[in-house]
Amino acid sequence: MGQDKKQLTKLLAFVKELYDHPDNKEFAAGIQALVLNDLQLDGPKENWTKQINEIYELCLKKNLREQAEDLYKVFPITEIADDLASLYVEMEDARRHNDFDAFSFNLYQQIELIVNSLIKDTKITKLYDTVKRMMPFTIYDRSSQTRVRTQDKQYQTAESFILIPKNEADGTKTYKSAGKPLYGLTALEKARAVIYMVNNQCDIDIYKKSDIISSYKTLSFIYNVRNHDAHSGGIISDYQKRQYEQLIANMTQNYLLFLSFLLFFLDGISHNYPIAYSF
Repeated sequence: MGQDKKQLTKLLAFVKELYDHPDNKEFAAGIQALVLNDLQLDGPKENWTKQINEIYELCLKKNLREQAEDLYKVFPITEIADDLASLYVEMEDARRHNDFDAFSFNLYQQIELIVNSLIKDTKITKLYDTVKRMMPFTIYDRSSQTRVRTQDKQYQTAESFILIPKNEADGTKTYKSAGKPLYGLTALEKARAVIYMVNNQCDIDIYKKSDIISSYKTLSFIYNVRNHDAHSGGIISDYQKRQYEQLIANMTQNYLLFLSFLLFFLDGISHNYPIAYSF
């Protein structure tokens, strides 16, 4: 029996080699026909169709896992890379099933996991306490050939650029999180702080301002859809409801928009963390 098993193992390896070879398409098709025929003979059509679909799903999940691991293989926060890869698989699987809510939820979970890991870094928390009082924007001064800080009419400090203001009835803006340490900010503000400090290395000149504001906007879109998930507390304002409906109405474009933000976010972290600068 042992010898028979050994011979069968060799035979299976040989058949697989023939099956996988690109010049043996007819042989591969014959093997597929035999398998399908066997499944069909075992019961009604819906039974073997279900088995084929299950095999297909397993293959897709395997491919998604390989893609996820490839994406995160050089990510600097190695202790969460496996969890990030699992969330990526769920995200892409949701996109394949056109489940925009689940897609956005799992995408945001990746962002949140990264942010929560980064703010445990004491160097980053101390850096925030320093930069939040600084002027965030610079201009190029031709006479000195250096960048100089300049006052921005809307954002007086780096903190006011990071925090989310509340618009008062008299037109003024107030910042509920003003003066708080990094861990005391809201979830969105923490993510914005990471984008400012890590992705952009605390260097937001007047030319980069529109790009970072655009990234903040996309982040808020992702957060909005994430909150629409029943497990996340739901949407609480009419404005968020209207925004969610607009995002759903343009799902095809927003799948790509949200993915582009994730790649931007991951790329910035991968290139700039651990941070090697201070003030």
